[in-house]
Amino acid sequence: MRNARQQKAQRAWRLLMKVAERRMEEVDARLMEMGLSPVMAHFLAELALMQPGPMSQLVARMDVDPGWVTDIVDRLEERGDVVRKPSPDDRRVKILELTDKGRETWRQMDDIIATAPTQLADLNLIEIETFLKVAQHLARAAKVEAEPPF
Repeated sequence: MRNARQQKAQRAWRLLMKVAERRMEEVDARLMEMGLSPVMAHFLAELALMQPGPMSQLVARMDVDPGWVTDIVDRLEERGDVVRKPSPDDRRVKILELTDKGRETWRQMDDIIATAPTQLADLNLIEIETFLKVAQHLARAAKVEAEPPF
């Protein structure tokens, strides 16, 4: 039988997951308004966090089928978020790079994702600081980098 501490931790975690799921549904709706599917947004975020490189770099990073990457990159390129450039080392290889528009799309997307739910923002400062300390502790324990890379 689990002790009271484990039960409360599980209850807290389950609630946090449900809140996060609800928030991600809201985020997905906002991304769709921007013309981005969740998958396109994920690819755009990965491209924003990596150096320009060949499609194979993105395939490896995402651990998906190369054909699928081509399809998503085609859509991002049509939007003007990504450009394919010939590799200076091998003309058969195309280098993927975010455009200025793609960087702006990513910033907008990141702002939407990182915006705290109003229910959290409406807490008093002490509650927010306590929540932040707990979140930082969990992030450190999980070896998760939670701060933006810029």
